[in-house]
Amino acid sequence: MAFEICEKRQSVIDAREHALVVGGPGSGKTTLALLKCKALIPELTPGQGIMFLSFSRAAVQQILRRCREILSKEEMKCIDVRTYHSFCWDVLHSHGGLLGGKRLLMMSPSDEGALRTQFDGNWTDESHRLLEQDGRVCFDLFASAVKDLFERSNHLRDWMGCLFPLVILDEFQDSDDEQWGFVRQLCDVTQTLFLADTEQRIFEGSFRPGVRADRLDILKSDVAIKEVDLIDDNYRSADSEILAYANAVLSGNGPLPKTSDVKSLLYSYAGENFRSSVHFAVAATLGELRKRGKEQPTVAVLARGNELIAEISDSLQVSHNFKGREWKPIPHDIVWDQVLSATAGEAIASALEFKSEPNQATRRMMHFKIKAYFLVKKDFCERYGGRGASTAGDRVSRFERAIACLDEGKALRAGSPKTLEQALFDAATLIGDPVADWKLVRAAFSSHADLRGIFQDARMVRLYRASDALSSSLSNLWVSQANYVGSARVLKVVLDQERLMGMDRDPEGVTLMTIHKSKGKEFDGVVLVEGLHSSPFFMAHEAPAYAASRRLLRVGISRARSFVVLVRPKKARALVDE
Repeated sequence: MAFEICEKRQSVIDAREHALVVGGPGSGKTTLALLKCKALIPELTPGQGIMFLSFSRAAVQQILRRCREILSKEEMKCIDVRTYHSFCWDVLHSHGGLLGGKRLLMMSPSDEGALRTQFDGNWTDESHRLLEQDGRVCFDLFASAVKDLFERSNHLRDWMGCLFPLVILDEFQDSDDEQWGFVRQLCDVTQTLFLADTEQRIFEGSFRPGVRADRLDILKSDVAIKEVDLIDDNYRSADSEILAYANAVLSGNGPLPKTSDVKSLLYSYAGENFRSSVHFAVAATLGELRKRGKEQPTVAVLARGNELIAEISDSLQVSHNFKGREWKPIPHDIVWDQVLSATAGEAIASALEFKSEPNQATRRMMHFKIKAYFLVKKDFCERYGGRGASTAGDRVSRFERAIACLDEGKALRAGSPKTLEQALFDAATLIGDPVADWKLVRAAFSSHADLRGIFQDARMVRLYRASDALSSSLSNLWVSQANYVGSARVLKVVLDQERLMGMDRDPEGVTLMTIHKSKGKEFDGVVLVEGLHSSPFFMAHEAPAYAASRRLLRVGISRARSFVVLVRPKKARALVDE
């Protein structure tokens, strides 16, 4: 389906006032925004540019890919595409001293998580104290601090408007109160273009405090704005019924469209039947996409919770028999929570230090970093409603006792701390190849059930080539000192920088993630998996209409360009009321 510049789209391109474009998945909102940029670029004066803000690293990469399709290399130099956090940090790094008379220091999410889990009082009050008195700013306060800066300094705000004559805000329905606060300030000094889809609101409540269902109503009541509706357009899966199917699930009203592009696979019970069913669904999706001409298809395997994602990952790593045929292991990536991944990575990096230079300092640091991971895990479960908070708390206690034994010169008791140390001693000798050595040490974390979560969560910390920032830094440590002491610090710096700058990889092959993590991404195919005892599609605590769950399912289904498989228990609740 060719992108058509009709009268309403042209009105957005030509508009010089604030504008709001509302549309569903694949409706062409990003393409329209970039065509507007293309028209405006010749009018920019030296030093001016266009700011394009989005929430996630994945969305930034998606926008950059579209830029390369629509804009020339020279035109791309005029557009600054970044995350909200990256933009806010640039402002704070350069001008944050205006808030308290001192240069601000960024507190990484992993540092913030560690401090928050060990702080007994009100963390919101403490984070503001850290900013105001110590000049240390948490990720969650970036937008709030920028709002304060713009409110206090008309000169800075006006200069920002001169620098960026157009600011584009992607996925604006997901903005929180603080982000809206600094964007509202920009509306007074520059032209803004808001892109939104009210039915993709999946971050309300505990996922992101301050995200409101009526965000677009607040915008329209406070800013004179031109609104254009593209809600019926679909360019992502235009030749299929995928979006129609997703919209039927959203409404809850049947019947579902009869289409060969969306299939269901029902399983009878948990365990081997579930695992083989999921394995077959992924393999069949890859096969179907190849039949449709996708030589290197991309497939997302989605579920509501990390626990089910971990179970699916374990299943795909071994062979299964489904209906008399053996299905071989399927290579895949996993996208975990970034803070959990970073904290798990630091735990493994500290074990790499201990393995390469075993002494009291590296030994204690390893157990401390593992304890820090379980503190963050416990906090994550408590904040987002996942199971496992109590278990994580028990593991915190085990590593606290291990640290106390080390400090008192006592031997470790039987358990995961001692098992890990023994597994590291038994492992082969490190060879100075950061990729091989990382994998060797990471494997030791599969030696005890307590530690397998770290093994799983650290999978997103990938070392691919010697030229990668992390691989190169670890290699330099080995060359300069014949050990990996300092690895945890190096890893933290690299991951914090990647998170800030919005770096991400294009999807390749099969990728596992939660439905929330899939927001902003596109894939050739999607396999949506519902557990029998965990990660149901419809949450029991919701009102009977299941509005939030239906919005989430619509997001998951509409990530697909060509093909979708829904893997569900046989007695699961129907997707629609017939």
